[in-house]
Amino acid sequence: MASKLHGASQRATSSRRSLLAVGATGLLAGGAAVASTAVTGSTPASAATTSTNSPDWINVVTSFNADPTGANDSTTAFQNAINSFTANPPINSAGCGVVYIPAGTYKISSTLTCTTVPVYLVGDGAWATTISFHGSGDCLRIYDDSTYGTRTKFGGGVVGITIDGSNAQGASSGLHVGDLLQYEVDLTVQNFYQAGSIGVHFDNNYYWMEQLFGRIYAQNCASHVVFDWTSGTATTSSGSFERCDLDIYINQDNGAFDGVVFQNGAFITNGSLKIRGNFGYSSSAVSSAVLRLTGSQSANDYPSASNITASMLDIGVECATKSGDHVPQTIVFGAAGNQISGCYGALNFGAAGSTFAASNNNKNIINFVGQSTGDSTLPGQTTWVTYSSGLPAGITGNVSFRFLPTGNEVMVSWALAIASGTKLASNTTIVTAASLYSAGDNKLIPGNATGEGLSGNVYAPAEMSPGGIFKYLGPSYTSTGGSSWWFGQGVYTLSVG
Repeated sequence: MASKLHGASQRATSSRRSLLAVGATGLLAGGAAVASTAVTGSTPASAATTSTNSPDWINVVTSFNADPTGANDSTTAFQNAINSFTANPPINSAGCGVVYIPAGTYKISSTLTCTTVPVYLVGDGAWATTISFHGSGDCLRIYDDSTYGTRTKFGGGVVGITIDGSNAQGASSGLHVGDLLQYEVDLTVQNFYQAGSIGVHFDNNYYWMEQLFGRIYAQNCASHVVFDWTSGTATTSSGSFERCDLDIYINQDNGAFDGVVFQNGAFITNGSLKIRGNFGYSSSAVSSAVLRLTGSQSANDYPSASNITASMLDIGVECATKSGDHVPQTIVFGAAGNQISGCYGALNFGAAGSTFAASNNNKNIINFVGQSTGDSTLPGQTTWVTYSSGLPAGITGNVSFRFLPTGNEVMVSWALAIASGTKLASNTTIVTAASLYSAGDNKLIPGNATGEGLSGNVYAPAEMSPGGIFKYLGPSYTSTGGSSWWFGQGVYTLSVG
C-alpha cells in the first residue's frame, strides 16, 4: 500500500555523525532542509545556546550520568536523554536528535520508550556499545502514533549497538519498533532465548512501516526477527512493510529457534530481504524454520495474509547436522494464502552441503525467478528430481522434472522401457509427481514410442494433469516380440497471466 505522505531525508556522507546529524532532523515544516552541523556532547544547558535548527547529540554518560561499567542501573539516564528532545522547554525546536551512547555496557531494567521522530540511538559499534537488558517485555519500544498526514519529519534509527538479553526475564524483546517511515537499523541483538522472546520485533500498531532499511545481526533468540501487525491498537494500522531493504544475518546453534517470521498479515512488497547465517540441530524434534510465513487479517479495511511479493529474496544459509538429530525446516507456510510470489533471487539451503528439513510448500511459491538448492520442494531447482519407482507393472525407467530459472516453467524428461507382453493403454498414469510440478490445467508434452510391435517411431505424447499426474497419451498397443520404448522431453508452463 502507498503511504499517505512520503518525505525525503537529506543525508551527508562524510561521516556517521554528519550522516545522522542531517538524517535525524529530516525536513522542517514547509519542506526546508535543516542545517547539517551537529552539536557534539552537548548538555541540556549548553544546547540552548546552539541554533534551534541544529540536531543535538546528547551524550548519556556526560549529560545524564549513565554508567558504562554496567554496575549501576542506567534506565533513568537513558529515558531522560530520550525525553530531553521533547522536554519543556525542548532541547531544540526541531524536537529530535541523537542519543549518543559511548562504548561500554549499560544495565537497563525496564522498557525505554521513544515516540519522537526522528531520534537516533547511536553507539560506538556492535559489542563496543552494549545494552544489557535485565527487565521483561521490550527493552527498546519505538513508534510514532501521530497522524501520517501531519508529519513533516521522518527517519530515526538504532545504529552501532548490541542489545543483549542474557539477563532478561520471561518473554522479552531487544528492539520493538513500528509505525515509522525511513527508519534505519544497524545493530546486533542476542540471547533473547526465553520462550516467546523476539530479537527484533517490527510491529505496526498505529499505521504502517515503510522504507525501513539496514542490517541486523541476530543470534541465539527464540525468534530472531519478526514482522508483525497488531491491528487492535488503532483503526488505522496495516501489515505493510513496503519498500523495505534489510540484510539479516543469523547465527543459531540451537535448531529449535526460528530465523525470520512474518505473522498476522505482515507483508513486504517492492523491497529486498537477504537472509544469511548458520542454523543448528537439536536432539529433540523441532518445529522451527529459516523463514516462516503465517497468519492473515482483515482489519481496518486492509485485508492481507503474511507474504513476500514482488521483491528480491536472497537466502544463503547452512545447517550443522549430526546423525539422528533434528534440523529446522527451510520455509514454513501457515496456509495457502501465505505466499512468496513474483520474487527473484536465490534460495540456497545447501551451503557447505548441509541439510535442512524440507518445506511444507504446497505451491505457496509462485513465479519465483532464480535458482534454489537444498530443498527439492522449492521451485528453481538446478538438479533433476527423478521418479523411478511405483511405475505400472512391466514398465521400467524414469521420469524426471526440473524448474527452469523463470520459476514458472518445468522441464520434464522421460525414458521408459515396456517389457514384451505389456499393454500400454492411452490415458495410463505412469507416476504421480509432487504437486509442485502440477499446473492448473492439462499440459500436452511431445513424445515418441518405438520398438517391437510398432512400425517405426509413433507420436505418443505425455500429459501432465492437475495433481501432478504424468500420463501416457499415445495410441494403445501391446509390446510383442521384445521390449519397446517410450521417450520424450518438453517444457510446460505452470500458470499463464
